[in-house]
Amino acid sequence: METVVIVTSALGQPSAAVRALRAAGFHASLRDLRAPLEEVALDMPGAVVLELPDDADPARLARELAGPAGMADVPVVAIVGQAHLRAPRGLAGIHDFCVRPLNEDELVVRVRRLVRSQARPEDDTIRVEELTIDLRGYEAAVAGRPLDLTYQEFQLLQFLASHPGQAFSRDQLLARVWGHDYYGGSRTVDIHVRRVRAKLGPVYAGCLRTIRHVGYKWVASTTPSDEDDA
Repeated sequence: METVVIVTSALGQPSAAVRALRAAGFHASLRDLRAPLEEVALDMPGAVVLELPDDADPARLARELAGPAGMADVPVVAIVGQAHLRAPRGLAGIHDFCVRPLNEDELVVRVRRLVRSQARPEDDTIRVEELTIDLRGYEAAVAGRPLDLTYQEFQLLQFLASHPGQAFSRDQLLARVWGHDYYGGSRTVDIHVRRVRAKLGPVYAGCLRTIRHVGYKWVASTTPSDEDDA
């Protein structure tokens, strides 16, 4: 179930956006527009919906949303008033928008289209030289030799490898790989990273890189980098 975060200044009031997206099968959660927007990244959303009052600056908010690790490619749908449409470049950085009063069916269609545009290609096999990761078959192999990965180790590997070059914090990985209901600490991520690296072997362990003060990312290359702490 894909997560969609609705950012609004009307917390505590019934949300038509939440109702519509949940009815359409999304995991919809709310965040306060007045809180630091980097908190949205903790939910690892597949899309963000901004419910904006007329005095809000959509372009500035879109820039703030794109800042945290893993958020640069997350599509943003804004629910706006007519005033935003008249402002030059007022919707810069917004991928799509709906105009108030909100048409719930329209919002679902626009969110679903953007989420699908971010989906994995049909191949569902990731290759780095002789390393192959079969996303459908839940198997990974090096030079044809299967890796003995547990379910959770494979989930971690396939998530990072499906987002090459994107750095994710430990909290983000816990939310996306282990789920929003998992209450373990970030130490869990470090332990699984070490296990996955050991099973990948010396040639490919460096693809799963540590990013200092951030977390981890996958690099589809066996060439070492001085920028990262592998």
